[in-house]
Amino acid sequence: MRAMIRPLLALCAAVCLLPDEGQWLPTQVREMDWDALKARGMVLTKDEFWHPERGGVLSATVQINGCTASFCSPDGLLVTNHHCGFGAVADLSTPEHNHLRDGFAAQERQAELPAPGMVASVLKRIEDVTAVVHEAQQKAKDDLDRAAITQATLNRLVREAERREANTKCSVASFLEGKEYHLYYRTQIRDVRLVYAPPRAIGEFGGETDNWEWPRHTGDFTFFRAYVAPDGAVREHHAENVPFHAEHWLRVSTDGVAEGDLAVVMGYPGNTQRYKSSRAVATREGYVYPKRDAVLTAAIAALEAAGRTSEQKALDVASRIKSLANVQKNARGMVFGLKNNGTVARKLREEAEFRTWLAGEPARAERWGRVLDELLAMDEAEANTIEKDTLLGFLNMLGDEVPLFAGLLEACAASQADPDGKVPARLLKALGSEQLTTDLELLQWPLLRILLGEFGAVSAAQRLRGTEGLRDAAAVDSVLAGSRMADARVRSELFAGGKAAIAQSDDPLVVLARGLAEERLEAQQRNRKRQGQNLDVGRRWIEAQEAFRGKAFYPDANSTLRVSIAQVKGYVPRDGLVAKPMTTVAGLLQKESGKEPFANPPALLAAAKDRLASRWVAKNLGDVPVCFLIDGDTTGGNSGSPVIDGRGRLIGLNFDRVFEAVAGDFGWNAERSRNVVCDIRYVLWVVESVCPCPALLAELGAAPR
Repeated sequence: MRAMIRPLLALCAAVCLLPDEGQWLPTQVREMDWDALKARGMVLTKDEFWHPERGGVLSATVQINGCTASFCSPDGLLVTNHHCGFGAVADLSTPEHNHLRDGFAAQERQAELPAPGMVASVLKRIEDVTAVVHEAQQKAKDDLDRAAITQATLNRLVREAERREANTKCSVASFLEGKEYHLYYRTQIRDVRLVYAPPRAIGEFGGETDNWEWPRHTGDFTFFRAYVAPDGAVREHHAENVPFHAEHWLRVSTDGVAEGDLAVVMGYPGNTQRYKSSRAVATREGYVYPKRDAVLTAAIAALEAAGRTSEQKALDVASRIKSLANVQKNARGMVFGLKNNGTVARKLREEAEFRTWLAGEPARAERWGRVLDELLAMDEAEANTIEKDTLLGFLNMLGDEVPLFAGLLEACAASQADPDGKVPARLLKALGSEQLTTDLELLQWPLLRILLGEFGAVSAAQRLRGTEGLRDAAAVDSVLAGSRMADARVRSELFAGGKAAIAQSDDPLVVLARGLAEERLEAQQRNRKRQGQNLDVGRRWIEAQEAFRGKAFYPDANSTLRVSIAQVKGYVPRDGLVAKPMTTVAGLLQKESGKEPFANPPALLAAAKDRLASRWVAKNLGDVPVCFLIDGDTTGGNSGSPVIDGRGRLIGLNFDRVFEAVAGDFGWNAERSRNVVCDIRYVLWVVESVCPCPALLAELGAAPR
């Protein structure tokens, strides 16, 4: 039996301070100065918050489709953000029953709708497998071998764990560049049903105009329910499935919050880059994020144009537009934040201080004297192929929208990788499908024009194979017009001939796909080598930083369960402005214009007239609250994260950061790092007075007395 999870070796010393910076592991929270935490408003004991064997309040937190949710009743009721359930609600909608536009409320359990693609992962336990992985890594001959051995070991650990335990999905997470490895056991629930979604005009009020902005008045919430077989086993949707029994769940607070109150965020933050070098950050600021903004801006415009052709097509593309628009504005925020926070300059100062520290003691120089130069060399090598790698990434990001070219690319790559040069039967079958050319003129060709235009604009030093002829828009149009790949029979006959036939083809789309397939294989090899290097250099860099900084470290976010300690707090977004930490329905009505994205549903406008008589009016505000700010440390993946008070009660749902804090992935800032929370009292007001659902209100323990 492997050891149960313990605090990271470098972090097991008590965290004497309670900084609002940090996405802390559960074990680290237990090591904090709990008396100081109590002084800030914590009533729970550390065992009540989370115990390694028995769980606790933290155990109510669930990972769901790249977001976070939480159980808020023992009967598997889950609450998350509206934008996290957006795709499922859109898929359940038709022009006749448009739940995305009109909202949905199941007045009884039998009316709950199976939510396509929604999967809830409930954490069971964690084991430390560091010794097993490190022992295997010692056998590596070089960087590529180290990466391969590591991946093979992780795969084996997952297979063995899943064989040992039924109804379990496992994964291994790496911390601090491979310093430690933890094996996660999860119950993965695949029958998730929609319980309640507010109308889009509430759940997305302000749209992209208000996205990443403050003040905010968005009711970003949706309720689902997890179902399992009667014996507790997980299975697909079935009429005889029953609600999952949640051992740990959050009670809803009806007391509300005020400025200065403790607020604890529990969730699954996706990815931060706090320990990157100055060169790595400069590459992202100077190229990656500006390019992401430009390409996605053009792609969104193409999707919006397609959506204007019919109501059904608008539903089809709504989720993708929302998803890409979020990434687009994030990229703009990154450019803004990295520049205004002077992140590269700060990194350079820290690196200079690190070199001075090394020089101060011979033992330090002997142990870590080369590590910064090695790290910078790795990041310089990354910069030398960043144009290639970024544009190849767009093929993955937009591949679902260009299925014809994505299919050609996959088939070319498969033939190059196959020892006999054959295209697998499954791909040949897919290439023969007429579905590959769905919306060819409406959507696929416009998006390909965008991508091919970008390929043509790459610098000469990083030109990708197959793109040599893409000199201008006319050349791009000639590639699309001159290809016969829109004909399923022609595609099938060509690719049935395997690698030799593909190599001889002069079809312009095949030439392009063939060259990009070679580039992608090389990029994958580069990435594997870099991963292997980082398991050596990166680990030593983290070790040196721990010694240099002389304080407890929290690992970068990696989609594992984390905790952020925060308080309700405003900020100064720019010179001369002060942002208060709470918004109300009065402010929402001030934004009302009758036009998207500031057009409230008639039911909300009607309820708002009588709202001051509502039991959800906050005495300190004199109105129904909508959102509030906290200074938590969050990132993507924290969407839907429950925010609790010191008693462990649900006070709100995290759903965004302010624009000035987007670049917080590279460093938390006490003055500007703020995240936006949907106040649970607004949720309750909507469920009670706007789109009533008495059964849901009762299940939340908030039925009127």
